[in-house]
Amino acid sequence: MTDRFQASASAAANPTALARIAARLPGAVRLDPSAWERLPTTGLAHDHLRPHGMRIDGLPLLLRVPRTSFSGLAPGAALARQAEAFRRLAPSGRTPRLLAVFEPEDGLPYGALAVEEIAGTAPSLPRDLPVLAEALAAIHGLAMPSPDARPPIEDQTRPVAATLAVIEAQATHFDAARVPAESRAMLDEELAWARHFAAEPGVEDQPRALVLTDTQPGNFLIGVDGRARCVDLEKALYGAVAIDLAHAAIPPAVGWDPACRVALSPSDVAGFYRAYLTAVDPATARALRPWLATMRRLTWLRTVTIFAKMKAAHLSGAWTGHDLAPDFLAHVLAHIDRCHDPAHIAAMRAEWRSGPGSLSVL
Repeated sequence: MTDRFQASASAAANPTALARIAARLPGAVRLDPSAWERLPTTGLAHDHLRPHGMRIDGLPLLLRVPRTSFSGLAPGAALARQAEAFRRLAPSGRTPRLLAVFEPEDGLPYGALAVEEIAGTAPSLPRDLPVLAEALAAIHGLAMPSPDARPPIEDQTRPVAATLAVIEAQATHFDAARVPAESRAMLDEELAWARHFAAEPGVEDQPRALVLTDTQPGNFLIGVDGRARCVDLEKALYGAVAIDLAHAAIPPAVGWDPACRVALSPSDVAGFYRAYLTAVDPATARALRPWLATMRRLTWLRTVTIFAKMKAAHLSGAWTGHDLAPDFLAHVLAHIDRCHDPAHIAAMRAEWRSGPGSLSVL
């Protein structure tokens, strides 16, 4: 998922840009444009191309070509932040390695990254939830650098306040998104809860780490070694661990990618959290446990409000989705509508209004 929805014409379809990239790859391998295989589009932010027969340092290569500049940054700054995310996450062993950076230029307006192609399959849920939990534990276990060494990666020193600010901005699109009145009333109540929660003392005193932010299961691949690796890193930042865990197991995120969409049971979700808490050290688990339920609620609200922003952009014509596969666009729009349906919202609210229930780990 992305926070900007109007993609430009991608350099993925520009033979001249591809030829320049091929010439600058290590070893100056000259690839005919026909040697680049454009992979099916299953996301909103990037195109991906595979150059057949090309390896760097023995690793298979995948080209990530942004369709837009993430987070409102200038193209060069956005690319630099994403490249640094790949570098800093690589020691976890759960992300692709960065192989080359191609700065923005004519025909390549947002630049491109050459990264290690991860061979694997989409997670099979709920079976692979413990594997995702183990991958997140490895990523979150990376040492935090000193504050002055964290740029250009965003550093959310107050992740609850930062998340509330995002929610508030996205919630302004409820009317334009034509969110049903019954749903709107419930979402307004959730927004009031979020404001109250963010104002409580001590809410920012929870475990922080280098987190992925967009941990929807479709952003992971399961390798032949049985390990999960996250391949979509441009939203990485220093922030709340509990948000990463929540996003990996809330219905709006689990249903985003058709390849791994499934309805998780409360016991499935509880098992995911148990697997994570077992994988981290006991002190981290103790510090994290009190925040799991409330941050799950806050993260759900963040996700359904960004869906309102997306739906409003689509209805206004600001985001047409013309560059997506028609079946994927249809899935995205239908999924947004499901998540704004009063029945979905009521079901999610029942989880926290009636107590943890079978989500006893929370």
